[in-house]
Formats: sequence, structure tokens, C-alpha cells
Amino acid sequence: MGRHGSVSILFKTLSNQTRLDILMLLRDSCLTASEVAEKLNINLSTAYRHLNQMVKVGILKVVKAPEGDRYDFSSVQVFRMLEAAVELLNENERERKKKISSITSIEESSGSKKLLDMRGQICPVPEITTRKELEKLQPGETLIIVCDYPLSGERITSFSLREGYEVATEQIGSVMKIYIKKP
Repeated sequence: MGRHGSVSILFKTLSNQTRLDILMLLRDSCLTASEVAEKLNINLSTAYRHLNQMVKVGILKVVKAPEGDRYDFSSVQVFRMLEAAVELLNENERERKKKISSITSIEESSGSKKLLDMRGQICPVPEITTRKELEKLQPGETLIIVCDYPLSGERITSFSLREGYEVATEQIGSVMKIYIKKP
């Protein structure tokens, strides 16, 4: 099949939203298939099927543990590739929003708040974009994220709290507003 066939298989594997959701879950820690199924609210056989497909392609590896097999990344290169893809999508999205004059960020007169509109974006775009924007915040500044993909809202809230930010959320229909203040 050669190198091009392998790359094609890799991208086909990564083109599945459930697999991308699984990769974002595994970003924080190794998980068993049962834990993945529970966190994504999918059945266990579906979790196994997706995990095993990613093992077969070489994205994940199985780590033997007393409580059962855990899944982890076989290489940090997958994250780098996902982050590069998200960056490309973000550039395209910024250009699109400029053309239709959507607001992608605002600052109040004090310059203490920024808005990140991630509506219409799915995992892992909101999480990776939020992490990059949080790195730019100064102490006391607040980043407001607006997203409509539920798993992204949960993940952004979770990692922000773990990293010591002050977090508040507001649910408006299917849209979640997340307020993250840098201490």
C-alpha cells in the first residue's frame, strides 16, 4: 500500500467524531474502554471498536494494568497534528468571520474581557483554541467562551479548574457561556 495508503488510513481513522472525542479524553489520562464509554455516553462495544481501530492504525497503544487494559497515545505526534489542524481551521474561521462581520473577540474599555465564539466548532477545536487563548491572558483578565458542543463545554470547564483558573458557566439553551478568569 505504501506511505500514501498509510496516511490515507490515518486520516480516515481521525475523520470520525467519536474517535476525536476519545482522543481528547485520553489527552488528560489513560482510560479503560469502560471509562471511555461512560464519559462519552456510548456503549462499551462501540468504545472498544473505536479504541481498537486506533490501536490498529498506531495512534494508541494498550497499557496493561491490574484493573484492565488502559489506552494511551502511542506518540505525542498525534497531538501536534491535531493542534496544527485546529490552527489551520482557526485561521480559516477568523477570515470567514471577518467577511461576514461576526465578532470573534471584544474587549471592554478596561481591556479585561475577551470573547471567543466557538459556536459551530466541534472537538477538539474549542479545547485547543481555548488553551492557546488562556496562555495569552494576563492576571485578572477574563476569557468568555461561547460554545454549542456539549463535550467541549465540559472539557474546557474541567481543565480550566484543574489549572487554577476561576470558572463560571451559564447555559442558554444549547449554548454554553464559560467565564474563565486568570488569577
